[in-house]
Amino acid sequence: MHSLHAILLANSSLARLFERSGSQQPWVEVQDWWHVEGRMHPGDLEPMSQGHSMAGRTGLAPHTHIRHRERVDFARELADGLKHALATYKWHSLEIFASAAFLGDLLAQLEPDVQKIVHRTHPLDLTSLSVHDIEKRWNKEFRV
Repeated sequence: MHSLHAILLANSSLARLFERSGSQQPWVEVQDWWHVEGRMHPGDLEPMSQGHSMAGRTGLAPHTHIRHRERVDFARELADGLKHALATYKWHSLEIFASAAFLGDLLAQLEPDVQKIVHRTHPLDLTSLSVHDIEKRWNKEFRV
């Protein structure tokens, strides 16, 4: 099926991909991605300390907060999934709705072929909505 338009709804733990083959057709969810680590407490993600300290050591990479690392890991995984999905579905455009914190990380990871078809982006997390509510909201607020 050749889709004209796709939308991605994402945050740091879930991404949902929808497409439709024509402007009068309903949105159909074609793929989703889960990143359980995005919902975990930071203390559950950090390895247990063995009593060693990094204090006073130079030349090491700056500390990156575990939540940010997990967001970037999921953004990288999702960007790779979008690259493969684009090769399969051949969309003309992609519209991205993602939580503000995740949107920048995702856009930084997208391959040039995917970047070319990104029509619009919205710093908005709609992942919890039903497909009916997504359709209704998109038609009311975002349809061009």
